[in-house]
Amino acid sequence: MTDEALCYLTATEAIARFQAKTLSPVELMQTVIDRYEAVNPLVNALTYTFFERALEQARATEQRYVTGNAVRALEGIPVTIKDLHPVQGEISTWGSRVYAGVRSDYTVPAVQRLFDAGAIMHARTTTPEFGHTGHCHSPLWGATRNPWNLAYSSGGSSGGNGAAVAAGMTTVADGTDGGGSIRIPASARCSWPE
Repeated sequence: MTDEALCYLTATEAIARFQAKTLSPVELMQTVIDRYEAVNPLVNALTYTFFERALEQARATEQRYVTGNAVRALEGIPVTIKDLHPVQGEISTWGSRVYAGVRSDYTVPAVQRLFDAGAIMHARTTTPEFGHTGHCHSPLWGATRNPWNLAYSSGGSSGGNGAAVAAGMTTVADGTDGGGSIRIPASARCSWPE
């Protein structure tokens, strides 16, 4: 399987391959990191990255698969977390200069459940300021582009995560949808607003 094909494995496919020992969590994590280096300069979907820590966690996870110990539902799956969702100890900016550099003292429950299930956060993703627009552009992070057509928006407010998944920079991503924040990126074929 090519590296690009690995970038587009579903979580279910990756876990099956981890269990069959035909793919390691380290190999998958390194592949999505390499993909980030190739495409994120064009797409601009990721804000903060935690690659070394993620690779360390993937190595520990690999040992769980080797020994068969305590393998959880998403064990070793790369996940990106939207910059709108606080993660304890990490910078959560909500796409705003107002919160640049602010570290959260808690993790939102939906994200904690991903971590508890064994998913490994390797990056944070862009969001429009406070998640309030249907295109992914913020004063802090700039524009996130649609990886299928760089002249187009990735949608919003989960546009960074939508673009990261579509570009193969992660296996899974979290998101929220109060008025189209997942649905808009999932169907993004729109041009930039004037």
